[in-house]
Amino acid sequence: MLTHSGVDAFNRYLNTTVGREKLCRFVQYFARFYAYYLFRNGAPKETIQRWVNLKTHLGNGRKFFRLLKPVEFAQSGIKSLSIQDEVLRFTAVAKQAGMFFYYMSEVFVLSNSINFYKPANIKKITELGQKCWFFAIAASLISGLYKFKQLSVREHMLEKSRKAIVNTEEKSETQIADLKAQEKALARDKYTTRYTFISDAVDIIIPSAGLGWLKADEGIVGLAGITTSLLAMNTQWKKLNG
Repeated sequence: MLTHSGVDAFNRYLNTTVGREKLCRFVQYFARFYAYYLFRNGAPKETIQRWVNLKTHLGNGRKFFRLLKPVEFAQSGIKSLSIQDEVLRFTAVAKQAGMFFYYMSEVFVLSNSINFYKPANIKKITELGQKCWFFAIAASLISGLYKFKQLSVREHMLEKSRKAIVNTEEKSETQIADLKAQEKALARDKYTTRYTFISDAVDIIIPSAGLGWLKADEGIVGLAGITTSLLAMNTQWKKLNG
């Protein structure tokens, strides 16, 4: 039974556009997985179609949520140009650019789906969007690998500092406090980098399958979407509720 605090936390989550969109994404990919599961188990066509329709309509609904996403990614891409590290700057800009063009393509895909405007080359636009999505996730994965290397160097340097402090006869409280703060920051950065990398590694299955570059059935794609949706929902929940 939900407590008042639990209901308040859930309402805080649903009061955000990101929270609602990620919840819809979870249900959409569950419907995609379940439709495939029903198909494999010989369920009636009407039952399968019900879940396919749910997946389709939720997909279109989510596109309405994200109509202005290109503006967000364009702004993030511009801000990324100020990153000092060359590798992180390049991968960040590449990721934001990829997502910008992916969401731009989704505007036309949505317009076509609701019969508002039907581009003659919608198939090419859809394929371009999937390629841009793949490109963005690939850039994020490269960034993650680079960050892992940086974190390894930081961990090594921190270990050297720890040994130096331990071997010092007179240890100041400031040194110890600073060391603990660095250890805490390192642990937090390692967790965030690993979390993002896992999410990206699973998420890239979806555009790869859509482009035919990876032989993954609807069940696998559905499970990939379910997994990354839960990860994104967890991130948003912690951001709002601690």
